Amino acid sequence: MTVELTRSGRGSRRITVVAIAAVVFLLAGVGAYAVASNVRKQDTKYCGHDCVPGLEIGTVVEALQGQGHTCADKRRFWSCELRIGKVRFEADLFRAVNVADFYEYISKVEARIINPDSTTAAAGLDYMSWFATLPHRDDPPTVKKVGGWLAEQIAGDGDIAFILDWEYALERNANTRSIELTMKRRH
Repeated sequence: MTVELTRSGRGSRRITVVAIAAVVFLLAGVGAYAVASNVRKQDTKYCGHDCVPGLEIGTVVEALQGQGHTCADKRRFWSCELRIGKVRFEADLFRAVNVADFYEYISKVEARIINPDSTTAAAGLDYMSWFATLPHRDDPPTVKKVGGWLAEQIAGDGDIAFILDWEYALERNANTRSIELTMKRRH
């Protein structure tokens, strides 16, 4: 007996695969967030206005790699990428280069989602939220404020916000079909 896969069958199979990948990614993100939160309790160094306090860049890179990202050390920053079908999740984690003692800490994050579609919208919000809340992970009211701002911007056209001592910018680029979150310390 021969079974032919119809065009609509392939399309629904692709949607199912992407949906399953998005759910796995969302569940994995919760685990990565827990890793970053637990490390905060272990590392109490304060790096002033140059970085995310108490969180080394290697910890975030390991969490991303544990969730399927491929990462490369580019000297001044780490670049990580995850592909799910045609959708790419990318993150660049910049080192705090102004203070030698905190070279392994994060001073800036650029997170991108390229080719998002309706099936990855929730995963995209969770992906961006995970990065956006790293500096405030021990402050639930601020995490809620950052998450609300981000959800509003992803649904809209994007904007810039200043939350505590961090600058957040969300941009949409129709030419590259991408959404990019940039967050950095504001001095």
